[in-house]
Amino acid sequence: MSKLLPNLPIENLTTENDYIGIIEKGNLLRSFFLHNKHEFSQMKIFSIYGEWGSGKSTLMKYLEKELKGSFNTFFFESWEFESDENLSLSLLETLTKDTNSSTDGLIKNARKLFEGFAKSLTIKTPIVNINTDKILEEVKEDSFLELKEQFKADFIDWENKITTKDKSPDYNIVFIDDLDRCEPENILNLLSAMKLFFTYGKKTIFLCGIDKKAIREAVKTKYGEIVKANEYLEKVFDISFSMPETVDASKLVKQYFNDDEIVEGKKIGDLISDFFDDLHFKNPRRIKKILNKYLIIKRLKESESSDNLVLPNIIHNNSGTLFETYLTLYLLILSEFEPENFKLLFNLSAKRINYADSLKKSNLDESQIKSISSNHLLNYLKEESLRGEKIGNYEDKVLFRFYLANFTPNKVDSISSLIFGDRDSFTKHFNLEIKSYEYYFSIFMFQNELNFINDLKNMEISLINYKKIISNLI
Repeated sequence: MSKLLPNLPIENLTTENDYIGIIEKGNLLRSFFLHNKHEFSQMKIFSIYGEWGSGKSTLMKYLEKELKGSFNTFFFESWEFESDENLSLSLLETLTKDTNSSTDGLIKNARKLFEGFAKSLTIKTPIVNINTDKILEEVKEDSFLELKEQFKADFIDWENKITTKDKSPDYNIVFIDDLDRCEPENILNLLSAMKLFFTYGKKTIFLCGIDKKAIREAVKTKYGEIVKANEYLEKVFDISFSMPETVDASKLVKQYFNDDEIVEGKKIGDLISDFFDDLHFKNPRRIKKILNKYLIIKRLKESESSDNLVLPNIIHNNSGTLFETYLTLYLLILSEFEPENFKLLFNLSAKRINYADSLKKSNLDESQIKSISSNHLLNYLKEESLRGEKIGNYEDKVLFRFYLANFTPNKVDSISSLIFGDRDSFTKHFNLEIKSYEYYFSIFMFQNELNFINDLKNMEISLINYKKIISNLI
Protein backbone atom coordinates (compact mmCIF):
# COMPACT_ATOMS: atom_id res chain seq x y z
CA MET A 1 0.00 0.00 0.00
CA SER A 2 1.30 3.46 -0.86
CA LYS A 3 2.24 5.64 2.09
CA LEU A 4 2.58 9.35 2.72
CA LEU A 5 6.18 10.53 2.33
CA PRO A 6 7.62 13.07 4.79
CA ASN A 7 9.48 16.23 3.79
CA LEU A 8 12.66 14.80 5.25
CA PRO A 9 15.97 13.62 3.78
CA ILE A 10 15.66 10.30 1.98
CA GLU A 11 16.66 7.44 4.25
CA ASN A 12 18.23 4.23 2.93
CA LEU A 13 19.17 5.91 -0.34
CA THR A 14 19.39 3.52 -3.31
CA THR A 15 19.52 3.90 -7.07
CA GLU A 16 15.79 3.03 -7.14
CA ASN A 17 14.67 5.88 -4.87
CA ASP A 18 17.40 8.39 -5.73
CA TYR A 19 15.20 10.59 -7.91
CA ILE A 20 17.46 13.64 -7.44
CA GLY A 21 20.83 12.17 -8.43
CA ILE A 22 22.21 12.39 -4.90
CA ILE A 23 24.48 9.35 -5.11
CA GLU A 24 26.34 10.54 -8.20
CA LYS A 25 26.70 14.11 -6.90
CA GLY A 26 27.56 12.89 -3.40
CA ASN A 27 30.32 10.61 -4.64
CA LEU A 28 31.82 13.48 -6.62
CA LEU A 29 31.85 15.73 -3.54
CA ARG A 30 33.17 12.94 -1.34
CA SER A 31 36.12 12.55 -3.68
CA PHE A 32 36.72 16.31 -3.59
CA PHE A 33 36.82 16.51 0.20
CA LEU A 34 38.92 13.36 0.60
CA HIS A 35 41.59 14.38 -1.91
CA ASN A 36 41.97 18.08 -1.20
CA LYS A 37 42.71 18.17 2.52
CA HIS A 38 46.03 19.89 1.84
CA GLU A 39 44.05 22.93 0.62
CA PHE A 40 41.93 23.30 3.74
CA SER A 41 44.31 25.68 5.49
CA GLN A 42 43.19 28.28 2.93
CA MET A 43 39.71 27.12 1.82
CA LYS A 44 37.34 26.49 4.69
CA ILE A 45 33.76 27.43 3.81
CA PHE A 46 31.89 25.68 0.99
CA SER A 47 28.30 25.80 -0.19
CA ILE A 48 25.78 23.68 -2.04
CA TYR A 49 23.33 25.89 -3.92
CA GLY A 50 19.83 24.64 -4.54
CA GLU A 51 16.31 25.99 -4.29
CA TRP A 52 13.92 25.10 -1.49
CA GLY A 53 13.04 21.42 -1.63
CA SER A 54 15.76 20.48 -4.14
CA GLY A 55 17.34 17.86 -1.86
CA LYS A 56 20.21 19.72 -0.20
CA SER A 57 19.53 18.05 3.15
CA THR A 58 19.51 14.59 1.58
CA LEU A 59 22.82 15.29 -0.16
CA MET A 60 24.49 16.54 3.03
CA LYS A 61 23.17 13.59 5.05
CA TYR A 62 24.58 11.27 2.40
CA LEU A 63 27.93 13.05 2.52
CA GLU A 64 27.99 12.96 6.31
CA LYS A 65 27.59 9.18 6.17
CA GLU A 66 30.18 8.76 3.41
CA LEU A 67 32.81 10.99 5.06
CA LYS A 68 32.42 9.68 8.60
CA GLY A 69 35.67 8.00 9.59
CA SER A 70 37.73 10.16 7.26
CA PHE A 71 36.48 13.33 9.01
CA ASN A 72 34.97 14.11 12.36
CA THR A 73 31.48 15.01 11.14
CA PHE A 74 28.99 17.44 12.69
CA PHE A 75 25.48 18.33 11.51
CA PHE A 76 23.99 21.66 12.55
CA GLU A 77 20.25 22.08 11.89
CA SER A 78 20.14 25.89 11.93
CA TRP A 79 16.37 26.19 11.97
CA GLU A 80 16.12 24.16 15.18
CA PHE A 81 18.10 26.89 16.94
CA GLU A 82 16.23 29.82 15.37
CA SER A 83 14.77 30.84 18.72
CA ASP A 84 18.20 30.97 20.39
CA GLU A 85 19.71 34.37 21.06
CA ASN A 86 22.71 33.75 18.82
CA LEU A 87 23.11 31.11 16.09
CA SER A 88 26.91 31.42 16.15
CA LEU A 89 27.00 30.48 19.82
CA SER A 90 24.51 27.66 19.21
CA LEU A 91 26.79 26.30 16.49
CA LEU A 92 29.80 26.41 18.79
CA GLU A 93 27.89 24.73 21.63
CA THR A 94 26.77 21.99 19.22
CA LEU A 95 30.36 21.30 18.17
CA THR A 96 31.73 21.18 21.70
CA LYS A 97 28.81 19.21 23.09
CA ASP A 98 29.19 16.50 20.48
CA THR A 99 32.86 16.07 21.36
CA ASN A 100 32.47 16.10 25.16
CA SER A 101 35.56 18.27 25.44
CA SER A 102 36.27 20.69 28.30
CA THR A 103 35.39 24.02 26.69
CA ASP A 104 34.01 26.23 29.44
CA GLY A 105 36.55 28.95 28.68
CA LEU A 106 35.86 28.78 24.94
CA ILE A 107 32.10 29.14 25.41
CA LYS A 108 32.45 31.95 27.97
CA ASN A 109 34.72 34.06 25.77
CA ALA A 110 32.79 33.26 22.61
CA ARG A 111 29.55 34.42 24.24
CA LYS A 112 31.03 37.89 24.80
CA LEU A 113 32.55 38.01 21.33
CA PHE A 114 29.48 36.83 19.40
CA GLU A 115 26.97 38.94 21.30
CA GLY A 116 29.01 42.08 20.78
CA PHE A 117 29.69 41.15 17.17
CA ALA A 118 26.01 40.61 16.33
CA LYS A 119 25.10 44.06 17.64
CA SER A 120 27.95 45.82 15.87
CA LEU A 121 27.75 44.19 12.46
CA THR A 122 27.29 46.48 9.46
CA ILE A 123 28.03 46.06 5.77
CA LYS A 124 30.00 48.61 3.81
CA THR A 125 31.78 46.22 1.48
CA PRO A 126 30.72 42.98 -0.20
CA ILE A 127 31.41 41.17 3.09
CA VAL A 128 31.21 42.79 6.53
CA ASN A 129 32.37 45.75 8.49
CA ILE A 130 32.50 45.84 12.28
CA ASN A 131 31.47 48.96 14.15
CA THR A 132 34.36 48.90 16.62
CA ASP A 133 32.92 51.56 18.92
CA LYS A 134 29.68 49.61 19.20
CA ILE A 135 31.37 46.30 19.93
CA LEU A 136 33.56 47.90 22.59
CA GLU A 137 30.40 49.07 24.32
CA GLU A 138 29.18 45.48 24.37
CA VAL A 139 32.33 43.66 25.49
CA LYS A 140 33.17 46.36 28.06
CA GLU A 141 36.02 45.06 30.20
CA ASP A 142 37.70 43.13 27.37
CA SER A 143 39.08 44.57 24.17
CA PHE A 144 37.75 43.23 20.91
CA LEU A 145 41.27 42.23 19.83
CA GLU A 146 41.82 40.29 23.05
CA LEU A 147 38.56 38.41 22.61
CA LYS A 148 39.41 37.52 19.03
CA GLU A 149 42.85 36.24 19.95
CA GLN A 150 41.47 34.27 22.88
CA PHE A 151 38.75 32.71 20.70
CA LYS A 152 41.36 31.76 18.10
CA ALA A 153 43.57 30.06 20.68
CA ASP A 154 40.62 28.28 22.34
CA PHE A 155 39.15 27.09 19.05
CA ILE A 156 42.48 25.70 17.83
CA ASP A 157 42.93 24.02 21.22
CA TRP A 158 39.48 22.40 20.81
CA GLU A 159 40.42 21.20 17.32
CA ASN A 160 43.64 19.65 18.56
CA LYS A 161 41.91 17.78 21.36
CA ILE A 162 39.49 16.00 19.05
CA THR A 163 41.81 15.42 16.09
CA THR A 164 44.74 13.98 18.05
CA LYS A 165 42.83 11.26 19.84
CA ASP A 166 43.75 7.67 19.07
CA LYS A 167 42.54 6.77 15.55
CA SER A 168 40.78 10.12 15.25
CA PRO A 169 40.50 11.78 11.81
CA ASP A 170 42.76 14.77 11.21
CA TYR A 171 39.98 17.11 10.05
CA ASN A 172 36.47 18.16 11.02
CA ILE A 173 33.64 18.86 8.58
CA VAL A 174 30.57 20.76 9.74
CA PHE A 175 27.34 20.56 7.73
CA ILE A 176 25.12 23.64 8.08
CA ASP A 177 21.54 22.84 7.04
CA ASP A 178 18.28 24.81 6.85
CA LEU A 179 20.05 28.16 7.22
CA ASP A 180 17.89 29.70 4.51
CA ARG A 181 14.78 28.96 6.60
CA CYS A 182 15.98 31.32 9.33
CA GLU A 183 15.32 35.03 9.78
CA PRO A 184 17.46 37.30 7.55
CA GLU A 185 19.30 38.80 10.54
CA ASN A 186 20.28 35.38 11.86
CA ILE A 187 21.37 34.13 8.44
CA LEU A 188 23.79 37.00 7.88
CA ASN A 189 25.09 37.01 11.45
CA LEU A 190 26.00 33.33 11.30
CA LEU A 191 27.59 33.48 7.84
CA SER A 192 29.63 36.54 8.82
CA ALA A 193 30.73 35.00 12.12
CA MET A 194 31.78 31.84 10.33
CA LYS A 195 33.88 33.83 7.87
CA LEU A 196 35.45 36.10 10.49
CA PHE A 197 35.94 33.78 13.46
CA PHE A 198 35.39 30.07 12.79
CA THR A 199 37.95 30.14 10.00
CA TYR A 200 40.64 30.78 12.64
CA GLY A 201 40.69 27.02 12.95
CA LYS A 202 43.27 24.94 11.14
CA LYS A 203 41.41 21.66 10.86
CA THR A 204 37.72 22.53 10.46
CA ILE A 205 35.76 23.14 7.26
CA PHE A 206 32.10 24.02 6.75
CA LEU A 207 29.61 22.96 4.07
CA CYS A 208 26.38 25.01 3.93
CA GLY A 209 23.19 24.12 2.07
CA ILE A 210 22.02 27.44 0.62
CA ASP A 211 19.02 28.67 -1.33
CA LYS A 212 20.47 31.66 -3.20
CA LYS A 213 17.08 33.32 -3.39
CA ALA A 214 16.72 33.28 0.40
CA ILE A 215 20.17 34.78 0.88
CA ARG A 216 19.48 37.48 -1.71
CA GLU A 217 16.30 38.37 0.17
CA ALA A 218 18.17 38.40 3.48
CA VAL A 219 20.81 40.80 2.15
CA LYS A 220 18.19 43.00 0.51
CA THR A 221 16.02 43.04 3.64
CA LYS A 222 18.86 44.15 5.91
CA TYR A 223 21.01 46.27 3.63
CA GLY A 224 18.87 47.28 0.67
CA GLU A 225 20.99 48.01 -2.40
CA ILE A 226 24.21 48.69 -0.47
CA VAL A 227 25.52 45.22 -1.15
CA LYS A 228 24.99 42.90 -4.10
CA ALA A 229 24.00 39.48 -2.81
CA ASN A 230 26.12 37.58 -5.35
CA GLU A 231 29.22 39.49 -4.28
CA TYR A 232 28.41 38.76 -0.66
CA LEU A 233 28.12 35.03 -1.36
CA GLU A 234 31.35 35.01 -3.37
CA LYS A 235 33.17 36.54 -0.43
CA VAL A 236 31.76 34.11 2.12
CA PHE A 237 32.20 30.83 0.25
CA ASP A 238 35.54 29.65 -1.11
CA ILE A 239 33.98 27.11 -3.49
CA SER A 240 30.32 26.58 -4.34
CA PHE A 241 28.62 23.51 -5.77
CA SER A 242 25.13 23.16 -7.21
CA MET A 243 22.40 20.59 -6.80
CA PRO A 244 21.68 18.37 -9.82
CA GLU A 245 19.35 20.19 -12.20
CA THR A 246 17.70 17.08 -13.62
CA VAL A 247 15.20 15.37 -11.33
CA ASP A 248 13.86 11.92 -12.22
CA ALA A 249 10.37 12.51 -10.86
CA SER A 250 9.27 9.07 -12.04
CA LYS A 251 11.25 7.43 -9.23
CA LEU A 252 9.45 9.59 -6.70
CA VAL A 253 6.00 9.18 -8.25
CA LYS A 254 6.39 5.39 -8.42
CA GLN A 255 6.51 5.30 -4.63
CA TYR A 256 2.84 6.37 -4.64
CA PHE A 257 1.46 4.08 -7.36
CA ASN A 258 1.59 0.34 -7.90
CA ASP A 259 2.84 -1.04 -11.20
CA ASP A 260 -0.45 -2.88 -11.72
CA GLU A 261 -2.42 0.39 -11.89
CA ILE A 262 -2.84 0.56 -15.67
CA VAL A 263 -4.78 3.14 -17.69
CA GLU A 264 -5.08 2.92 -21.46
CA GLY A 265 -2.19 0.46 -21.52
CA LYS A 266 0.15 2.67 -19.43
CA LYS A 267 1.10 2.71 -15.76
CA ILE A 268 -0.70 5.49 -13.94
CA GLY A 269 2.58 6.42 -12.23
CA ASP A 270 4.26 6.97 -15.59
CA LEU A 271 1.34 9.08 -16.84
CA ILE A 272 1.47 11.31 -13.78
CA SER A 273 5.26 11.65 -14.04
CA ASP A 274 4.83 12.84 -17.61
CA PHE A 275 2.09 15.23 -16.47
CA PHE A 276 4.38 16.82 -13.87
CA ASP A 277 7.08 17.13 -16.49
CA ASP A 278 4.71 18.88 -18.90
CA LEU A 279 3.69 21.28 -16.14
CA HIS A 280 7.35 22.02 -15.33
CA PHE A 281 6.50 20.83 -11.84
CA LYS A 282 9.78 19.22 -10.80
CA ASN A 283 10.67 20.30 -7.27
CA PRO A 284 10.83 17.04 -5.23
CA ARG A 285 9.45 18.56 -2.04
CA ARG A 286 6.55 20.12 -3.93
CA ILE A 287 5.81 16.84 -5.70
CA LYS A 288 5.69 15.00 -2.38
CA LYS A 289 3.38 17.61 -0.91
CA ILE A 290 0.91 17.27 -3.78
CA LEU A 291 1.04 13.49 -3.98
CA ASN A 292 0.53 13.21 -0.22
CA LYS A 293 -2.69 15.22 -0.60
CA TYR A 294 -3.70 13.17 -3.63
CA LEU A 295 -3.15 9.98 -1.65
CA ILE A 296 -5.40 11.29 1.13
CA ILE A 297 -8.19 11.79 -1.45
CA LYS A 298 -7.56 8.33 -2.84
CA ARG A 299 -7.85 6.81 0.64
CA LEU A 300 -11.09 8.70 1.23
CA LYS A 301 -12.54 7.02 -1.86
CA GLU A 302 -11.51 3.65 -0.37
CA SER A 303 -13.07 4.42 2.99
CA GLU A 304 -16.52 3.05 3.76
CA SER A 305 -17.23 6.07 5.96
CA SER A 306 -16.86 8.54 3.07
CA ASP A 307 -20.13 7.68 1.31
CA ASN A 308 -21.63 11.09 2.00
CA LEU A 309 -18.62 12.97 0.65
CA VAL A 310 -18.51 14.26 -2.91
CA LEU A 311 -15.03 13.27 -4.09
CA PRO A 312 -13.08 13.89 -7.30
CA ASN A 313 -13.54 11.21 -9.92
CA ILE A 314 -9.89 10.14 -9.94
CA ILE A 315 -8.92 6.77 -11.35
CA HIS A 316 -9.49 4.14 -8.69
CA ASN A 317 -10.54 0.48 -8.82
CA ASN A 318 -11.24 0.57 -12.56
CA SER A 319 -13.36 3.70 -12.32
CA GLY A 320 -12.75 7.41 -12.79
CA THR A 321 -11.29 9.30 -15.73
CA LEU A 322 -7.78 10.30 -16.65
CA PHE A 323 -8.76 13.92 -17.23
CA GLU A 324 -10.31 14.23 -13.78
CA THR A 325 -7.21 12.62 -12.27
CA TYR A 326 -5.05 15.27 -13.95
CA LEU A 327 -7.54 17.98 -13.01
CA THR A 328 -7.42 16.99 -9.34
CA LEU A 329 -3.62 17.09 -9.30
CA TYR A 330 -3.61 20.40 -11.15
CA LEU A 331 -6.06 22.05 -8.76
CA LEU A 332 -4.00 20.81 -5.80
CA ILE A 333 -0.86 22.32 -7.35
CA LEU A 334 -2.54 25.61 -8.12
CA SER A 335 -4.15 25.99 -4.69
CA GLU A 336 -0.87 25.20 -2.93
CA PHE A 337 1.71 27.03 -5.03
CA GLU A 338 -0.17 29.63 -7.08
CA PRO A 339 -2.94 30.64 -4.64
CA GLU A 340 -3.67 33.92 -6.40
CA ASN A 341 -4.17 32.12 -9.70
CA PHE A 342 -6.31 29.51 -7.92
CA LYS A 343 -8.47 32.29 -6.50
CA LEU A 344 -8.98 33.78 -9.98
CA LEU A 345 -9.49 30.40 -11.66
CA PHE A 346 -12.84 30.22 -13.48
CA ASN A 347 -13.50 33.94 -12.91
CA LEU A 348 -14.55 34.52 -16.49
CA SER A 349 -15.66 38.10 -15.90
CA ALA A 350 -12.18 39.13 -14.79
CA LYS A 351 -10.67 37.15 -17.65
CA ARG A 352 -12.81 38.94 -20.24
CA ILE A 353 -11.64 42.30 -18.93
CA ASN A 354 -7.97 41.26 -18.89
CA TYR A 355 -8.10 39.78 -22.38
CA ALA A 356 -9.91 42.80 -23.80
CA ASP A 357 -7.29 45.10 -22.27
CA SER A 358 -4.52 42.92 -23.68
CA LEU A 359 -6.04 43.11 -27.14
CA LYS A 360 -5.86 46.89 -26.98
CA LYS A 361 -2.11 46.66 -26.40
CA SER A 362 -1.64 44.75 -29.64
CA ASN A 363 -1.02 46.35 -33.01
CA LEU A 364 -4.47 45.56 -34.34
CA ASP A 365 -6.90 48.17 -35.59
CA GLU A 366 -10.35 48.60 -34.04
CA SER A 367 -12.12 46.44 -36.60
CA GLN A 368 -9.72 43.55 -36.05
CA ILE A 369 -10.09 43.81 -32.28
CA LYS A 370 -13.86 43.87 -32.62
CA SER A 371 -13.77 40.80 -34.87
CA ILE A 372 -11.59 38.85 -32.49
CA SER A 373 -13.61 39.92 -29.46
CA SER A 374 -17.05 39.10 -30.88
CA ASN A 375 -16.37 36.08 -33.05
CA HIS A 376 -13.50 34.17 -31.53
CA LEU A 377 -11.46 35.04 -28.49
CA LEU A 378 -13.88 36.32 -25.83
CA ASN A 379 -16.77 34.31 -27.23
CA TYR A 380 -15.24 31.14 -25.84
CA LEU A 381 -15.57 32.39 -22.26
CA LYS A 382 -19.01 30.99 -21.49
CA GLU A 383 -20.36 30.48 -17.98
CA GLU A 384 -22.33 27.41 -19.14
CA SER A 385 -19.14 25.41 -19.60
CA LEU A 386 -18.21 26.06 -15.97
CA ARG A 387 -21.57 25.03 -14.59
CA GLY A 388 -21.72 21.80 -16.58
CA GLU A 389 -24.65 22.98 -18.68
CA LYS A 390 -25.07 22.31 -22.38
CA ILE A 391 -23.37 25.05 -24.39
CA GLY A 392 -24.88 24.32 -27.79
CA ASN A 393 -24.73 21.90 -30.70
CA TYR A 394 -21.08 22.34 -31.53
CA GLU A 395 -18.68 19.84 -33.03
CA ASP A 396 -16.17 18.33 -30.61
CA LYS A 397 -13.29 20.56 -31.68
CA VAL A 398 -15.22 23.74 -30.93
CA LEU A 399 -16.74 22.32 -27.76
CA PHE A 400 -13.29 21.44 -26.46
CA ARG A 401 -12.22 25.09 -26.82
CA PHE A 402 -15.10 26.25 -24.66
CA TYR A 403 -13.75 24.01 -21.92
CA LEU A 404 -10.15 24.95 -22.60
CA ALA A 405 -10.93 28.68 -22.32
CA ASN A 406 -11.74 28.13 -18.64
CA PHE A 407 -8.15 27.06 -17.96
CA THR A 408 -6.08 29.62 -19.87
CA PRO A 409 -4.25 32.06 -17.56
CA ASN A 410 -6.36 34.88 -16.24
CA LYS A 411 -3.51 37.32 -16.63
CA VAL A 412 -1.71 37.92 -19.91
CA ASP A 413 0.79 40.52 -21.10
CA SER A 414 -0.54 40.71 -24.64
CA ILE A 415 -2.56 38.73 -27.16
CA SER A 416 -1.56 39.42 -30.70
CA SER A 417 -3.85 37.01 -32.57
CA LEU A 418 -6.29 34.12 -32.13
CA ILE A 419 -5.05 31.83 -29.37
CA PHE A 420 -7.51 28.94 -29.50
CA GLY A 421 -6.57 27.58 -32.91
CA ASP A 422 -4.10 24.93 -31.74
CA ARG A 423 -1.13 24.46 -29.47
CA ASP A 424 1.29 26.33 -31.74
CA SER A 425 -1.08 29.30 -32.05
CA PHE A 426 -1.44 29.47 -28.31
CA THR A 427 2.31 29.38 -27.55
CA LYS A 428 3.00 31.92 -30.28
CA HIS A 429 0.27 34.45 -29.54
CA PHE A 430 -0.46 34.15 -25.83
CA ASN A 431 2.34 36.31 -24.47
CA LEU A 432 3.18 35.86 -20.82
CA GLU A 433 6.61 36.89 -19.55
CA ILE A 434 6.47 34.78 -16.38
CA LYS A 435 5.09 31.36 -17.26
CA SER A 436 2.70 29.91 -14.68
CA TYR A 437 1.34 26.43 -14.06
CA GLU A 438 -1.87 27.75 -15.69
CA TYR A 439 0.05 28.44 -18.87
CA TYR A 440 1.59 24.98 -19.01
CA PHE A 441 -1.70 23.26 -18.16
CA SER A 442 -3.32 25.06 -21.10
CA ILE A 443 -0.66 23.64 -23.41
CA PHE A 444 -1.16 20.22 -21.83
CA MET A 445 -4.87 20.48 -22.63
CA PHE A 446 -4.13 21.26 -26.28
CA GLN A 447 -1.78 18.27 -26.49
CA ASN A 448 -4.47 15.91 -25.21
CA GLU A 449 -7.50 17.30 -27.01
CA LEU A 450 -8.63 14.01 -28.54
CA ASN A 451 -8.16 12.10 -25.28
CA PHE A 452 -10.02 14.57 -23.07
CA ILE A 453 -13.11 15.62 -25.01
CA ASN A 454 -15.29 12.65 -24.00
CA ASP A 455 -14.20 12.91 -20.37
CA LEU A 456 -15.12 16.59 -20.38
CA LYS A 457 -18.56 16.02 -21.93
CA ASN A 458 -19.37 13.24 -19.45
CA MET A 459 -18.18 14.88 -16.23
CA GLU A 460 -20.72 14.48 -13.42
CA ILE A 461 -19.18 17.30 -11.38
CA SER A 462 -19.01 20.78 -12.90
CA LEU A 463 -15.67 22.56 -13.14
CA ILE A 464 -16.73 25.24 -10.68
CA ASN A 465 -17.75 22.55 -8.17
CA TYR A 466 -14.48 20.72 -8.69
CA LYS A 467 -12.69 23.83 -7.46
CA LYS A 468 -14.95 23.97 -4.40
CA ILE A 469 -14.36 20.27 -3.64
CA ILE A 470 -10.58 20.70 -3.66
CA SER A 471 -10.84 23.83 -1.51
CA ASN A 472 -12.95 22.01 1.06
CA LEU A 473 -11.12 18.66 1.09
CA ILE A 474 -7.50 19.80 1.44
